[in-house]
Amino acid sequence: MIGGVETILYEQATRLAARGYPVTVLSGRGGPLADDAIALRLIAELDSRHPDVTAVRERLLRGDVPSTFATLRDRIQRELDRIVENLDVLIVHNALSLHFNLPLTAALWSIARRPAPRVISWVHDLSWVNPLYRHWMHDGEPWDLLRRSNPGITPVFVSRQRLEEWRELTGATVDETQVIPNGIDAPGLMRLGPTSRALAARFALMDADVVMLAPVRITRRKNLEWAIEAAAGVRDAGHQVRLLITGPPGPHDPRSMEYVAELRQLTARLRLDDVVVFLFDALASSRPPGSAGYAVDSETLSELYMLSDVVVLPSASEGFGLPLAEAAIFRTPVVCTDLPAFKELAPQGATVVPLASGSAGFTRAVQQAIDAPVARLRRHVLDALSWDRLISERIEPLLAKP
Repeated sequence: MIGGVETILYEQATRLAARGYPVTVLSGRGGPLADDAIALRLIAELDSRHPDVTAVRERLLRGDVPSTFATLRDRIQRELDRIVENLDVLIVHNALSLHFNLPLTAALWSIARRPAPRVISWVHDLSWVNPLYRHWMHDGEPWDLLRRSNPGITPVFVSRQRLEEWRELTGATVDETQVIPNGIDAPGLMRLGPTSRALAARFALMDADVVMLAPVRITRRKNLEWAIEAAAGVRDAGHQVRLLITGPPGPHDPRSMEYVAELRQLTARLRLDDVVVFLFDALASSRPPGSAGYAVDSETLSELYMLSDVVVLPSASEGFGLPLAEAAIFRTPVVCTDLPAFKELAPQGATVVPLASGSAGFTRAVQQAIDAPVARLRRHVLDALSWDRLISERIEPLLAKP
């Protein structure tokens, strides 16, 4: 798939098909589709580059309506009629608001006069308000079809801007609930592997307001109590939070499991059992029997950096601090203690907290980091533009309307 609108159509089709909807894609060219659950029906004249469509459009651009316009419109309508009679809903992307195939636009207007299928116009762009296209628009039909409200067509707009432009263009009363933005496939953009996808689903990482990452082994000098207490502070501030502790217990200290038990007790006391995730436990089934190595491989760790909103390093002592360097590569904000090793590695950029400020100071620094504008934008995008959320909360109710 290429182009923004084609990508949106693809995402809608595949995600609706995955939910059991019988989906048919109508196109002028293309295919085959990767998803066998989606039917593809090709009608050559839907293609804006079809020679007959191009010839008619060239005349229309000059303000002339050739006699071949009606012939082509009727031909397209006959082809559509054989397909749409079996559809409940016909979602049209841009063909009812852009001028590239006006015979198709006119045919769709005829279909919209019938009781079924219900026609939805998904408005990404508007020829009448685009300065690149405006001079090619002329008074009268078929150009007026692109700036008139039709009671048989439900418009949906990808932004409030498009909604306001439509209101001004048509004078129609359109509710803001008809704004449905384009979605984001965050796991796809991040190219998450199967382990990270499974973790994201199991612990609802995409739905959390804040994901904190402690990419360290579990040893006392890592001072992970502060990370857990910071997660409690973020939770108490009203955020849905997850704290991922990636490493297993230290391999050289036979008492390391005592420290793990203390951390679990702290987690329980602070009522964070659904917040703090010890990945050496969560991924235990993926390790070879008897293995003491990291449960998180390097590929998954890289993906966890991308999934996280802040890396927390509350160590009481360090000789270097590799996680700080790794976080910098992924541009993930870091809150760390003021150890010489950390300050040597990152003289600027990280949020450095004096050890003397205690757990409360560390918690305040984490809260400030997640409240930064870039962090708020990231969470807004993940929350508001999640394809799964848009499909469930906006598109499925739209399809269910009578």
